[in-house]
Amino acid sequence: MPIIGILASAITGNLTFNLTVDYLVVAGGGGGGKNNYTLSGTRGGGGGGAGGLRSTVTTTGGGGSLETALTISSTNYQYVIVGAGGAGGTGDTVDSVRGGQGSPSGFSTITTIGGAGGGGHTSSVGSPPLFPGGSGGGGSNEQKGTAGTPNQGFSGNTSDGSGTGFPGSGGGGAGAVGGTAPANTGGAGGAGVAVSISGSSVSYAGGGGGSGKTGAGGAGGTGGGGTGGWNGGAVTDGTVNTGGGGGGSLTGTAGSGGSGIVIARYSGTTQKATGGTVTTSGGNTIHTFTSSGTFIPTGATRQAKATGGDSIVTDGTYWIHTFISSGTFTPNQSLTADYLVVAGGGGGASLGGAGGAGGYRTTVGTSGGGGSAESALSLTAQGYTVTVGAGGAGAVAAYQAVGTNGSNSVFSTITSTGGGGGGGDGSNANSGGSGGGDGNTPSTPGTGTANQGYGGGTQSGSSGYNGCGGGGGAGGVGGNGNNTTGGTGGAGLTSSIDSVARGGGGGGAGYQTGTAGTATAGGGNAGAAGGNNIGTAGTANTGGGGGGSTYDNAYVVGGAGGSGIVIVRYAV
Repeated sequence: MPIIGILASAITGNLTFNLTVDYLVVAGGGGGGKNNYTLSGTRGGGGGGAGGLRSTVTTTGGGGSLETALTISSTNYQYVIVGAGGAGGTGDTVDSVRGGQGSPSGFSTITTIGGAGGGGHTSSVGSPPLFPGGSGGGGSNEQKGTAGTPNQGFSGNTSDGSGTGFPGSGGGGAGAVGGTAPANTGGAGGAGVAVSISGSSVSYAGGGGGSGKTGAGGAGGTGGGGTGGWNGGAVTDGTVNTGGGGGGSLTGTAGSGGSGIVIARYSGTTQKATGGTVTTSGGNTIHTFTSSGTFIPTGATRQAKATGGDSIVTDGTYWIHTFISSGTFTPNQSLTADYLVVAGGGGGASLGGAGGAGGYRTTVGTSGGGGSAESALSLTAQGYTVTVGAGGAGAVAAYQAVGTNGSNSVFSTITSTGGGGGGGDGSNANSGGSGGGDGNTPSTPGTGTANQGYGGGTQSGSSGYNGCGGGGGAGGVGGNGNNTTGGTGGAGLTSSIDSVARGGGGGGAGYQTGTAGTATAGGGNAGAAGGNNIGTAGTANTGGGGGGSTYDNAYVVGGAGGSGIVIVRYAV
């Protein structure tokens, strides 16, 4: 446990100090998955994954080491974001039966990832894979469970719920992997972790239980996980302000994930900041945020000059607004703003090329496609629309099907173009921000957009059936397929606006037992060799292209592209 305290010094006649602050930051839990009873009979939905958990006290999520306390200047405000829980699966379509992902939570520079939704079932062939989250969602008969985020949460149970009765598996928790579903009985949600930052030991971030069939639904993980439903019992939501995952459902709407929570603590019982519900315990002052707000040290004079974004932080030199979903950026005065605008990545194809990365434009470092840094924007006190582009869907499971282009991302007058979809078996790839990779039989890769991204790779094997081209990236052309080997995804770029690599193209599919194309910077790898395996989706909020899917004896859907991101910064 770090030592908590303050350091005061007289500077130009004003008393300033640094607060050393412990924290617990828990994101919203994922919603449980649902079965489409009409189409597929009684097959259970997986439990939702818990929200990501990061802590400096007692223990942290995903088996990681305790984090380091923050040093916060008395001159700076710190914005607090408390993420909502994801909606439970409902409806009858491929996307609607899957549980919704929880929303991220943030405190100062610390961000946690929302829990992944649980798997659903529609009886459609080759349903898209689930997305990872803070903790992974549990699997259904159709959609396998997904991974958690290192040092935040564990994976959902990766079985596909194909045991007797097809029950749903448990969602991952901050403290343990989601449980396997026994015959007819739902898998238990992964355990959360107990943290004593509030002065007493409280458990957070338990995974949701999967739904049973004739046996009981899986129990929710300790720490607010919802219970899975079954023929004789109702499904429950994750508990509010724990980040617990929602329970999976057999016949009705699945459980929603629980909202997250942020708790900040510093030494001494004299209050030195405002924000949240303030209490004292064990010689510490504790600020508990059950909804978004602001942590304001006493005497703070610096505050953000604009509103908008899923997180707002300062490093002492800049205010940084990060949008992982669409919104509005509204300055309260004239200012000059740097930006990073990344569009959604293109979807991959089956027996085909990978998706191209979303267009990449920035004033901080190199823009995509070999372009120079762009000019900062001069903004006035008005609202500016921010659109965060979605990743393109993977191609449907059919001959010559092409991946869907990603959607554009927009900030003010700046538009980045969505990545191009990968080419299918015997069809051309799409052009976009970065171009999609070439399909299995000779066709044409997609081209990139000037100063945003590069083109996709082709396939250059000597046989009639060859490895497919990698998707183009913001930092490089997609690799070429060669005989049975898929091309690597084009390289991404890293902007110093937040030092995260983004804009990688997806990996092209290998042919049958050939080598699958790999990817970096958020691009998805191709499906594994030796089967009909779906390509990996591009990572959320990187604009990465989706991976191509492998063909053995049947077409399957391609990997989806990753969503984009918009980051805006200006001087304090």
